[in-house]
Amino acid sequence: MAEARSAEEGVHLLLQGGLQVLLSPGADITGPLAVILPLDGDFPTRVAAADALHRLLTSSLSPSDPLSFQRRRRFKRMLRALDGRGAGATYREVAGHVLGEAVTDSAAWRTSAVRDVAIRLCRGAARLVRGGYLALLRKKI
Repeated sequence: MAEARSAEEGVHLLLQGGLQVLLSPGADITGPLAVILPLDGDFPTRVAAADALHRLLTSSLSPSDPLSFQRRRRFKRMLRALDGRGAGATYREVAGHVLGEAVTDSAAWRTSAVRDVAIRLCRGAARLVRGGYLALLRKKI
């Protein structure tokens, strides 16, 4: 089952397995569909996504998840850290909320490994926002 949302550029569908599709305005989903793929540096990734969509539409197999449990957990933490920083939280507050590690002593905080992790999560999330999220989709060579 798909979740649909209409927008100016067409209809956004969220399909099983997390696949997302944008249907052009006026597209007839009861007939044959076409996929438009730019010939850019991400072409192999786009082909893999089109293949996953084709497999989903033609069989009951859901596409495989390229992220391990650990990477998925780290990305969730990164996004939570970014949300916290965007709301004005300090790195210490981010560490407490996202990592569950509260360091109350100021001297201990400056040399704490938890501080370093909180800062890395925030910086990594900022890289994702600047376009690094595409690296999640690219195949490792």
